[in-house]
Amino acid sequence: MKKIIVCAMLGAAVMTTLTTSCEDMLETKNFTDMSPSNFFKTESDFDAAVTGLYLPLTTNWGYSDGGTGKWYNSLYNADINSYFAASLITGDVMRAYSNNIYDEFNVGPSTGGAILSTYNVLRFVARATDVIHQLENSKGATDAIRTRYIAEAKILRAFYMYTLYDFFGPLNVKLDASTLMDNVIEPRPSKETYIGYIERDLEDALLTESLPDKYNDNPDMWGRMSKAIAYGVRLRLYMHEKNWQQAKAVAQKLMGMGYQLLDNYESNFTSPIHSELIWAVPSNTASDNYYVTETLPNDFKRGYNDKGRSYIRGTEDNYFSGWKAYCMRWEFYDTFEKNDTRKDVILCEYDNSTGQRVNRDNGMVGPIPIKFMDTQFANWGTQTAQPVLRYAEVLLSYAEAENELNGPTADAIKALKQVTDRAGIEIPMEASASKEAFRDYLLLERGHELFGEGMRRQDLIRHGVFIQRACERGNKAQDYQVLYPIPQFAITESNGILEQNAGY
Repeated sequence: MKKIIVCAMLGAAVMTTLTTSCEDMLETKNFTDMSPSNFFKTESDFDAAVTGLYLPLTTNWGYSDGGTGKWYNSLYNADINSYFAASLITGDVMRAYSNNIYDEFNVGPSTGGAILSTYNVLRFVARATDVIHQLENSKGATDAIRTRYIAEAKILRAFYMYTLYDFFGPLNVKLDASTLMDNVIEPRPSKETYIGYIERDLEDALLTESLPDKYNDNPDMWGRMSKAIAYGVRLRLYMHEKNWQQAKAVAQKLMGMGYQLLDNYESNFTSPIHSELIWAVPSNTASDNYYVTETLPNDFKRGYNDKGRSYIRGTEDNYFSGWKAYCMRWEFYDTFEKNDTRKDVILCEYDNSTGQRVNRDNGMVGPIPIKFMDTQFANWGTQTAQPVLRYAEVLLSYAEAENELNGPTADAIKALKQVTDRAGIEIPMEASASKEAFRDYLLLERGHELFGEGMRRQDLIRHGVFIQRACERGNKAQDYQVLYPIPQFAITESNGILEQNAGY
């Protein structure tokens, strides 16, 4: 994945290689004039085109989109204005340090930040459509190579469509290459039609023989789309839709692909590739991961977990503080059992730059969910991959689907127990007393296991408590705010064809 990261960071270079398929999308290409000589001719052409589709998938700040001439946050950049952070701080686990319109449910159609950056992914759906079209009509390379790249592009397109659906609901995506030059704006499709688009792309990719199951044993290809990632996107989609039977089946498929939990929770965040990671956004010197710095207070020198273990970035004389963007909520921290080993990567007090010990009794806003405890790099960012999908999530999703279908069966408890055993805690007897009790405990455990990984908003929405818990925190959240608004510029440019999400 090194090649993808470097290309993604060199946005101008990527857009240069994709002049006909990305930069001028919807503006200059005329598909009626295409001939075999215009399509990609070599594997290198294939690779450059598909690599460009990964541009929103980095941990670095963002990218300059040659098609719009504007700059956008990467989806998994840890900045407070990213898709990742908006999915992080709007729930009951994490919070922004200071006033934030997303945290406080004050967003609207003219709000920027995560809404605009996420909506721009719509352009990458169209670009994927163009790349797929050109690959399908190319005679370059072998069929196996060509179909592998097509499958990769389809998984990316499916993931981008899911991301848009998660934030906005169904959108008028461009999936027909012959319409890419059209200036006609189509209305938004039905939910059923849109979900069908995602399912079709994922199914096509999964039926591609030349697409590898996974790349966990291939560092050079790590981060690229695989069958395991396609199953992971499908699992997220079915969980989102509460399609329990299909969610369970997909989870079982992933459970048979050789993944396993690491013995130690913290090890998930100290190695870029391992047996628990199904998908991570890689980081390196060209694409730093700023999650750690975003969570540290701006007067931070050294932090301590509740066992007294310390953490410092840099050295005693040359340490790096943070940007004080977000932290954990104390009320959620208090839901962990005392001996839960996942607390080892949460700092509950710290020494500030003047040598004062700061904790919850004298002004510490919230615990610091550091997670990447070994990142002792003497710079603002780190080079540790940001997890997107771990096997622990698969086990928890399987347990949830099985519970919704059949109640807290032995199989559901067994899947959950793998996660709680690693954390060193016992599942309380009352948690398996009923479907409802097990459902509530699973939601709590997903927070304990997956905090700081950008999924709490989706989990709370699925459980029907997203708005309720926001109101309990003092926000004036409304039911319609489970979706974000379509940006006003898109509504205006459509001349009334695009329907705004209800309530905005």
